[in-house]
Amino acid sequence: MVKNPRETPGVGAIRPLNPPVPIVVREDEHHRLETVTLGRNRLRVENTEDQWEIDEEWWRIRPTSRAYYDVLLEDGQTLTIFRDAVSGKWYQQRYE
Repeated sequence: MVKNPRETPGVGAIRPLNPPVPIVVREDEHHRLETVTLGRNRLRVENTEDQWEIDEEWWRIRPTSRAYYDVLLEDGQTLTIFRDAVSGKWYQQRYE
């Protein structure tokens, strides 16, 4: 039998799923991606596999405007990264 504590169940703390991780990206003078720094490792970008942009919620105080890239790194891993067009900062989009 399950004990009834006579308390209303709550949702608990709300936290975002898979939040983006800040990273360092170096580009050449033509804005082509050259390297991605993950932690202490700086890896060369071998290829940009895909590229797309999103512009959402433009009416809000903090709109979402991002340029996404699927990149192949020199060690063989593929990452989804994006530049926040509002702040100019780079992030790794994690899918876990």
